[in-house]
Amino acid sequence: MSKPQPAISVQFGSEWRIRRPYLYRYLEKQYVDAFFETGALRLSSFAEFSKHSDEQRLDGSEGRGIVSHITAESGGQTIMAAIGQGHTAYVLCASTIFSADISKDFGTESGFRINDVFGFANAVSRHVPGFNAGMEGACHYLPSRVLERDMGYIDIEQMRVSPDSKNIDMGKMMQTVFGLAGDDMFFLKHIRYASQNEYRLLWNTSNNIDGHIDIVCPEARQFCTQFEELRVENGG
Repeated sequence: MSKPQPAISVQFGSEWRIRRPYLYRYLEKQYVDAFFETGALRLSSFAEFSKHSDEQRLDGSEGRGIVSHITAESGGQTIMAAIGQGHTAYVLCASTIFSADISKDFGTESGFRINDVFGFANAVSRHVPGFNAGMEGACHYLPSRVLERDMGYIDIEQMRVSPDSKNIDMGKMMQTVFGLAGDDMFFLKHIRYASQNEYRLLWNTSNNIDGHIDIVCPEARQFCTQFEELRVENGG
């Protein structure tokens, strides 16, 4: 059993530096060329992932899964719920590894490295309609889409519509369930995709999203390097 992955909040008396990874976006050459020529960039969505014909990019369960809360505290308690997250977010997926094997999996030797993740994400956010918050992180891989939790005993009585009612306030219940999940469902993938070492950026909006968006963000190019240049730098 585990708790939701916490966000970073640092209050040290001394400096603490976080070294963020380079991200490698594997993409067909025509789209890489378009990005570096004009700033054209496509952001996808969890709904879009389920439409991919490419098996390496097809995952119809993205953003959805089951939260299973089981505790022995106070006589024991079990809460299970199927939930979905991310239906209002645009997504860009990349890998933390620059690899010929991953290039082969995606059927392309082209792509670009994001050298400054924050600068890139911030630039893109200015072109996302209704953008209100964002997040990033490495995916975690499990054999099933079940998040197991033990958050201690949860007082269901506090979720009743009123003190004298037998009915549960479903708003409070869902708030509790989503609290159990934290942000993990946004980054959960099946173990069969583990070799991709995926890291994803998400731009949340005020709208439901069931497809992709094409933006033009030339200022994002300054934070990126084409694979061809990396191979020259690496002597290969």
